[in-house]
Amino acid sequence: MLIFCNIFGRRYLSKVFSNKAYIEGLVRKYPSMIILPPLPETARNVLILHEKEILRTFTSYATTFATQHQAKIGPDNVLPLSGFQYLGSEEPSPFRVHLSNNAIPVVVRSLFVANSGHDDSFRDVSELTTTARSGLNLNGHAIPSMSHLATGYNDLEHQINAYILDFYIHGQVSTLVSANGIRSGDIWYLLQDFALTLKAINTGTQQLLQTISENASCTTTTSLEEVDMTDLKNYDADYDTSNEQSDSGSEDSNSLGIPENVSARDQKVYNLLSEMCSEFDKKFRAVWA
Repeated sequence: MLIFCNIFGRRYLSKVFSNKAYIEGLVRKYPSMIILPPLPETARNVLILHEKEILRTFTSYATTFATQHQAKIGPDNVLPLSGFQYLGSEEPSPFRVHLSNNAIPVVVRSLFVANSGHDDSFRDVSELTTTARSGLNLNGHAIPSMSHLATGYNDLEHQINAYILDFYIHGQVSTLVSANGIRSGDIWYLLQDFALTLKAINTGTQQLLQTISENASCTTTTSLEEVDMTDLKNYDADYDTSNEQSDSGSEDSNSLGIPENVSARDQKVYNLLSEMCSEFDKKFRAVWA
């Protein structure tokens, strides 16, 4: 649950919580921890590896596209921030020749940013999308980057509100208002969105295990760690159908059943996820039946 709360439904603490003594007073008075604990080190390391792979993949995509479609996207003469087009001069001069001969060769990076000494090596996805040359139109929101999860903050102004984990522990809506600072009108929508996210992940995991079972008869034993995550591309539609059963009030998180020939480790992962999903749903329904 701690891992899911760090990934989904993230809300930063407001500035009123930037006072350490104020938070300590609330923790003594209410059963909420208020500040969400950071990701476990093992989970953070996985996200860091994931981020490196995503950055490598999309940098490769951008490089290939910029190289193959150079004539189509045109010259890189638009400033990244202002969008101002700089036409320059075509007249040759010793100074222009010197700059051209000593310039850092770039394909993806904006020429204007490259003037500061940057090449096509990027630290993260955000840098890739914000400093890419004109014509590439990289959308950071469309790239599955998790750099914001892998990077922690020590100051109170950038801490994550533990409202979801706190509700999972004590189930008190009034405490979320008084201690966590969540507006009463937002609580139902925030918690319902998280509950639906858990159910979607639960259904997607079940679908993966069924795929593993179907492939096990003709291949060697497969685990969740070896499955291409693109297998999840159609799980939303399946979730909509199974969710109708769950929302009817029946505890039917494992209605389809998990095949016996998946590994014990994968069974344990699914069982834990299913139990967590069911428990959160019970506490949610206890307040808003």
